[in-house]
Amino acid sequence: MASRRAKGEGSIFREKSTGYWVAEITLPNGKKRRKRSKQQQVVKKWLLDQRKSIVDNIYVNDERITVADYLDRFMSEVAAHTLAPSTIRSYNYLIRDHIKPEIGRVHLVDLRPEHLQSLYSLKLNAGLSKRTVQYIHAILRRSLNEALRSGRIIRNPTDAVTPPRPAKKPPQTLSADEVNVFLKSVEDHHWYPIYLLAITTGMRKGEILGLQWEDVDLEHGVINVQRTLVDIQGNVMLGEPKSATAKRNITLSDKAIEALRQRQLDEGFVFTTSTGRPISQRNLTRHFHASLEKAGLKRMRFHDLRHTAATLLLQAHVHPKIVQEMLGHSTIVLTLDTYSHVIPGLQDEAANEMDRILE
Repeated sequence: MASRRAKGEGSIFREKSTGYWVAEITLPNGKKRRKRSKQQQVVKKWLLDQRKSIVDNIYVNDERITVADYLDRFMSEVAAHTLAPSTIRSYNYLIRDHIKPEIGRVHLVDLRPEHLQSLYSLKLNAGLSKRTVQYIHAILRRSLNEALRSGRIIRNPTDAVTPPRPAKKPPQTLSADEVNVFLKSVEDHHWYPIYLLAITTGMRKGEILGLQWEDVDLEHGVINVQRTLVDIQGNVMLGEPKSATAKRNITLSDKAIEALRQRQLDEGFVFTTSTGRPISQRNLTRHFHASLEKAGLKRMRFHDLRHTAATLLLQAHVHPKIVQEMLGHSTIVLTLDTYSHVIPGLQDEAANEMDRILE
C-alpha cells in the first residue's frame, strides 16, 4: 500500500508489478519527477534531497543529460556567442579529444569531484602538460558554472578539485641590444614595420595583421586597436579583440610613424600580401623564426616581442599603468604579475636612488 505524504512534499509507494519502491514529486514548473529503486532508503533519501533543492530554489531541471550532451549545448548556445574563434577551436579540441572520451557518458547531475580528479590524473600520466590539464579544468569550470546558473546542477564539482599548477616561468624577451640586432637584420624586408610595431607598441600578432588604415592616425601618431585577424585552419577572418580593454589607443614612436608613412594607403589592411590579401599568421611566424636564426638570436614566439616591449619599458622606468594601458591588460595587477621578474631589478635601482637622495 502506498505511503503518501502531505501535498507538495511528494510521495513514496511500492509498485505491485515489480516490487520496486518509487518516490514521486511535483516540481515548481508543474512537471513530475520519479525515482525507482529496490531499496526504500534510496528513494527516501532522493525525495528528501529533491524537497530540499526545491526549498532552496536549486532543483535540477534535467537529470538525464550527459556531460557530453551538455558540453555540446554549451559550445553551441553559449561559447559560440561569447568566445573568440581561436578560443572556441581550442575548447572544441580539448572537449572532443580529452574530456568526452573519459567523462562524456556520465550524467551531468552525477558528475563528482572524484571524476574530475581522476580525469586530471589520467591526462597527466598520459603525458599532457600541467598547463594543458589546467586549461581543461578552466573549460569545465566555466561550462559547469553556466550549468549551475541554468539549474542543471546544484553545485559545481570543480570547486572541490585542485587542478595542477604549472611552474611559472618568466616570459622570453630580447634585450635592447638584441632588439637592435634583430631590427637591423630585417630593415630591408617589407615586413619590417610589422616587427617594429610589435616591439614598440606590444600589439598582439592578430591585432597588427588586422590593422586597417582607418585605424591609423599618422598626423597625431596614434593607432586605434579595434579588431584582430583570426586564422582558423586556413580561414582568415576579422574578430573582436581579446577583451574590452584590448580595444585601445596606442601612441606611436617616431620610428613607427615613419615606417608606416612609407607604405601609407587610403584604405584596407595596413599589411597585405603582394595580391592584397591579409597576411597569414603562420607565414609571419615562419619568417620571424628564420629571421631570428639568421640574426644569431634565440628562438622564441612572435608573442614574446610583446613581452619584450613591456619589459624594456618597465626597465626604462615607464610607469606600469602606462604599460598596462598600452598592452590592453584588464588590470595593473595582471601587468605587474606577468612582469614580476622585472620588479626586483627596479627595486634595487630605487634603493640606490634613495641612497643618492640622502647623500
